[in-house]
Amino acid sequence: MENSKNEIVHPFDIECKFKKADLIDLKESENGFLNGKCFYAFNIPGLQYFIRICPNVDKVKHRGETWIYLYVNGSKERNITAKFTISVESANYSKSFNYVYQAYNGRGNSCCKTADFFETKNKYFVNGKVTIKIKGTLKTERSLIQKISSPVSMQWKIKEEILKAKNELQNEYLRSKRKIITSFSGVKYYLSIWPNKIENGEPPKTWLYLNIEMENEKKIEAVCDFSVDSVYFKRVIQYTFEKSGGWGGRLFSTVDLFNPLKGYFIDGYLTINLNGIFLTETNEKIELNAKKFNKDFTIVVSCVL
Repeated sequence: MENSKNEIVHPFDIECKFKKADLIDLKESENGFLNGKCFYAFNIPGLQYFIRICPNVDKVKHRGETWIYLYVNGSKERNITAKFTISVESANYSKSFNYVYQAYNGRGNSCCKTADFFETKNKYFVNGKVTIKIKGTLKTERSLIQKISSPVSMQWKIKEEILKAKNELQNEYLRSKRKIITSFSGVKYYLSIWPNKIENGEPPKTWLYLNIEMENEKKIEAVCDFSVDSVYFKRVIQYTFEKSGGWGGRLFSTVDLFNPLKGYFIDGYLTINLNGIFLTETNEKIELNAKKFNKDFTIVVSCVL
């Protein structure tokens, strides 16, 4: 699909599988959900999108229904026009949407009643998994503000015994090794985990932060996602750092983390994954020469991936 002079179009075709066992645990919850893998648009800097499924949505009019959404990080500054189709082929379910994302939110619909969703005869699950596909396009106006971007990725394995030692002390933390972003000037990032953080008298929770150290950049926008290998845990983060510091949130309860029945540790390690993109503004324009369908053309882009 060709991009016009004043807009960028990102075609996408994604698929996520969710285990029935994980979704049954949310059957009676109020708006419990699972997120699928996060995807990032190669030609729209900082655009993040993913599939979310709610087995029992909390909307008053639709309580007792299973909903499927496409989440996109649109904003007032960058509207994302989306045309897409959600489908579950095994159950012969398909629904098309036209929607403008003006904030970080989801758009979707009910696929069936919650009780029907888990019925074998309705064929949502094949070999214990439901496969959700979304295909379509995301479109936005080309920004006048030029940005450079850099992908970021980290896998952090933490020994159970070290986390347990920190758990004996309230509000103590561990941090990963720092990583340098070579395409930025004087920027490093790392993760920090607080296994036993207590706030406002609530039961202790485990918190995870993305931390950035910067010397010369004025602002860095981080669009990232966290996941934990051993359990079905996925969370997204979007934050603009105007100075060195950290940003994150709660992962799970401290009691659950150290409960061997929950299975957070595998072979004595908790494994946390970080993926995403950092962006910062620049006055430079970058030109990329390429060929497509045997025709020469020039694309002017505002990011480097």
